[in-house]
Amino acid sequence: MKALLNEKGEPYEKVMEHDGYYFPNNLGAQKNVNVPAFLAGLNELNFRDDEICVVSYPKSGTHWTFEICNMLKSGRTEFIDTLIPIFDYSPKEMLKFAQSKIGVYTSHFYPRHMPKQLMKTRCKIIHVYRNPKDVAVSFFNFIKKLNYVDIQDMSFSEFLRHFVSGNVHCGSWVKWIEEWTTFKRENPNYPLLEISYEEMKNNLKESVERISNFLGLDSSPKLVEDIARKCDFDVMSAHKNSHVPERMKNISSLENTHIFYRKGGVGDWKNHFTVAENEAFDKSMETILPILGLKITHEL
Repeated sequence: MKALLNEKGEPYEKVMEHDGYYFPNNLGAQKNVNVPAFLAGLNELNFRDDEICVVSYPKSGTHWTFEICNMLKSGRTEFIDTLIPIFDYSPKEMLKFAQSKIGVYTSHFYPRHMPKQLMKTRCKIIHVYRNPKDVAVSFFNFIKKLNYVDIQDMSFSEFLRHFVSGNVHCGSWVKWIEEWTTFKRENPNYPLLEISYEEMKNNLKESVERISNFLGLDSSPKLVEDIARKCDFDVMSAHKNSHVPERMKNISSLENTHIFYRKGGVGDWKNHFTVAENEAFDKSMETILPILGLKITHEL
């Protein structure tokens, strides 16, 4: 167990530190879980080669991309109104149910922590990434809504310093992205698609079609268009906030609000970063971003 400390030296969140990663303290919806045992349990799951996993650093479009994949796979434009299956937080029985009914999962894990059978079976993986400035803003606003994180008195400026240093659950954004881009480079034949949040915002229909092609699905133009229309952020957010999962009450005290959906835009960082913070952030990233090899777009 590790306590993440604020700048006063006080704990604001507890995480499980293991193998270079900060796992959440509610792995599998349980407290104080033994991380190696938890990961070993995931390794007992079996997967089919037509199953899919969306991987991302938190607040990068995980739920959005999941809904698109599920609609493409099912051929129906119906939202999932429960909490989505995620290897990090879902109880094993929920993952088994998802396996029998959906076959689409999500995760914030590093590659080496993913279920071994999923990787061995070569299930298709979609890595969705987002510009780190908007990630920081969205992350900050999200965890303020969680009832097990104490940052109500923390400013965004302080949170940004924690974010840059990796003093947040899941650790450093740079390290997380580096782990997955390295995996892709070292496993060029693994079926893995990289797609950015900003690409999806700029042209959702084209992105849905790209995902469909990657998944090897013969999706009709009408289905692609219908999914793009249904998964427009405003349409999706309105539906989600009218269908808040009951289990969300376990992690947030907010009522009638689906905490995973806020603004969903590109460039909101400009409303939070000071000029000095933006300049310092750009300076810290100027040698790192080219190495990662991803096209990062900070505004449209």
